[in-house]
Amino acid sequence: MRVRIWVRQHGARLEGEAEVHVSARIDLPSGLVTFLFTDIEGSTRLAHLLGDNYRSVLHEHRAILRRAFNAADGVEMFTEGDSLFVAFPDALAALVACAVAQRALRAHPWSSAEIRPHVRMGLHSGHVVPRAGEYTSREVHLAARVAAAAHGDQVLCSEATARLSRRDGRLPYDVSLLDLGLHRLRGFDGRERLLQLLAPGLVRAFPRPRTDSLPAHNLPAHPGRFIGRRTERAEVRGLLDAHRAVTVVGPGGAGKTRLAIEVARDLTDHFRDGVWLVDLSSVRDEERAGLAVARTLGLRPEPGRPVLDTIGDHVADRRLLLLLDTCDACPAVARRLADRVLTAGAEVVVLATSREPIRTGGELVWRIPAMSLAGPATGGCGDAVALLVDRA
Repeated sequence: MRVRIWVRQHGARLEGEAEVHVSARIDLPSGLVTFLFTDIEGSTRLAHLLGDNYRSVLHEHRAILRRAFNAADGVEMFTEGDSLFVAFPDALAALVACAVAQRALRAHPWSSAEIRPHVRMGLHSGHVVPRAGEYTSREVHLAARVAAAAHGDQVLCSEATARLSRRDGRLPYDVSLLDLGLHRLRGFDGRERLLQLLAPGLVRAFPRPRTDSLPAHNLPAHPGRFIGRRTERAEVRGLLDAHRAVTVVGPGGAGKTRLAIEVARDLTDHFRDGVWLVDLSSVRDEERAGLAVARTLGLRPEPGRPVLDTIGDHVADRRLLLLLDTCDACPAVARRLADRVLTAGAEVVVLATSREPIRTGGELVWRIPAMSLAGPATGGCGDAVALLVDRA
């Protein structure tokens, strides 16, 4: 990536290009430099929603970011459309500036909450020396990939930036970095550790980062062994081969959830886009159910659009298993949710657990039997006895 410093004033426009802003400063940071990329999540949809008013929102968003970044000695390298690229001489100052910017965006008196731009930010630090007014370094590429992994309102940084910001115990007492683990970033070998900036006034809860190394599932690891139910486990697996909607039905405490999770675990290799568990036990309305599914799938709501439509677009060309657990809390909501994803994605399969059928289209209801007391003909104890002995 070659990012040039065009010595022009803000507001310049390159012939044939979208509006571009660049820094008039040429005293570029050298040595250990922290690079920041920002952009607006869902900017295309926001532009369509606002029409001619989008330009004013874009300018206000830029002004807010520039005030925060300039105060931290950030050098604005390049600005195009809704994206900014800034270089900082100090990693901690860059992180604090991101926190200031995010708080300012949230506090700004936008005409409505719907039009507030949700800006994602990504930082990476490395040793670079600018030449001829530009940086030509993999560090810039990496910073861009970190930003691409973030969600709107989120600030992510690499381990290199985190290490520099923590050096000599400089991190402020009310600022911390949450380790999100190792992730594969597009175009890079190996995996990079990503961390999320936590500070007062910043959103804390986000879906997992948008990276190439998404886990194949989010199924929980149970501390105890799964005892028995071999026949039932195989039977439900077989039903899912033949039906796109299967509901495991039975009374509370019968083991529906645990059986469904183990069946789903068996099938992780069969669904290239993953097996995803969504707990609906506390959901009472369609919007919250949709948000729960969106978070699980790594999606965020888009301005002015129903979240179920966002989910529908996401699953349209994907092969995945959605495990909707405890649908009896609100079966009508579970039915509409299942109908939406099954209609949107031809290769989506829904496995549900409930005390009653959810009555989605094409549903196959499988009633979980009680665990057997009697052992097999070849000898041994039944599943119920084996479970009691194991838990004793």
